[in-house]
Amino acid sequence: MDKDKLSYYENYYFCNEEPVPIRTKDNGYTLYISPIKVKDFNKYIDSLEVLRIDKNKIGDVKIIQMSYLQFLMDYVLADERYQLMLYNILSLSLGDNYGYKISKKDNKCYLCVTLDDEVVTKISSKEFNQISEIIQFYNDKSYDDRVVSDDLQKVMDDYYSIKFRNQHYPTLEEKKAFVSSKNGMTLNEINQMSYRYFDFVYNSCVSNDLYFAQKMIQASYKYKVDKDVVHPLFEEKASKFDFLQDAQSFENKVASQGKL
Repeated sequence: MDKDKLSYYENYYFCNEEPVPIRTKDNGYTLYISPIKVKDFNKYIDSLEVLRIDKNKIGDVKIIQMSYLQFLMDYVLADERYQLMLYNILSLSLGDNYGYKISKKDNKCYLCVTLDDEVVTKISSKEFNQISEIIQFYNDKSYDDRVVSDDLQKVMDDYYSIKFRNQHYPTLEEKKAFVSSKNGMTLNEINQMSYRYFDFVYNSCVSNDLYFAQKMIQASYKYKVDKDVVHPLFEEKASKFDFLQDAQSFENKVASQGKL
């Protein structure tokens, strides 16, 4: 997704937890992509695989050339597990009052959306890709759809596995408890938040704790801190690709991490 389009969605929909309207070319019917709530986030994560299969790595020219929707229909959805994953994603995002079924007409695949067993609209392969993009960007503020080579992906995986080794990654339950302890919200109130907003709140709470802890260290006579501590809210946001800006710098980072 290009930056201008993403910025538009962030400024007018994501930041307000507003559903994103999608008007289908089939008949002008409007569907709304809602954010995933905290209570449904684990179901969403467990189902996300169905949208992230890299069909281009299968090595079959026929598969590479077909649309993702057709790939799902012809090769993936024969497995009932993936049928459930796709339904979970669509029902959580577009609504569980609809039914969803992929069909083919004139060698083109469509996702038929039904209401009371009647087809209300058909989503084209291109529109399906657009909906998939919005869903993933809406529910993961750090999502990045840039394509990288297998070699580069391996290098990145190796680097981050070393960088974050021996660190515990909090479960969703632990994150909920932490946020509740900081602002007094009940579990039900947290569960009704969009996960995207909850993630911002959680990270803000963590950042504030770290900032004030560092400020206390800075003010202590026992420790010398040359650099002023900047609140995380005002720090430049990092990208997962930042460490690749300089090849030599990257090699040094990996080497130093490997010595730990």
